[in-house]
Amino acid sequence: MTKKDDAVRTATGRDWTEWLSLLDAAGAAEWDHKGIVKHLAADYPQVSSWWQQSITVAYERARGKRAIGETAGGFQVGVQRSVAAGADVVWKVLTERPELWLGGPVRFEPGNQYEGGGVSGEIRVVKPVDRVRLTWRRTGWDTPATVQVSLLGEGGTTVRALVEKLPDAQSREWAREQWRIALERIAAEAGS
Repeated sequence: MTKKDDAVRTATGRDWTEWLSLLDAAGAAEWDHKGIVKHLAADYPQVSSWWQQSITVAYERARGKRAIGETAGGFQVGVQRSVAAGADVVWKVLTERPELWLGGPVRFEPGNQYEGGGVSGEIRVVKPVDRVRLTWRRTGWDTPATVQVSLLGEGGTTVRALVEKLPDAQSREWAREQWRIALERIAAEAGS
């Protein structure tokens, strides 16, 4: 039995195999996400809402109804990189060298637009030496993704990019590679 099996059994009284069998027997293969959660809430009220969501997502993945990285709002991916420099140094690189990660210049103030490297978007939130949130749209996408770049840690810094609302699994993999490269550039510029 795995740690994941131990965790679900401890929290819910059943392991993943049992949950998959119960949901199959109930007809969950024909239901959408909300329908599965509704069934779990009605028939297993002792299971917390967090576990109801987790069981539903695990079921959807196991039965091919949901891909890895798929959420209700599209696909998402997270990328992170450790940097030896402090957060203040990394923040300076982010804000003074946006061409390294956004493909072009931009002033980091909410509402400002940027474009470069086949992507465009708008700065939404700026919290100095903490995080920046922005839209990020690749040429050809109907709607933009949302990106949050966060700085975590003391001494050294972890730079984390979370990209949400991607249109499909292929875009998720493309975004993963783009942000991996971007964070490598930021780390190199910051002296790591």
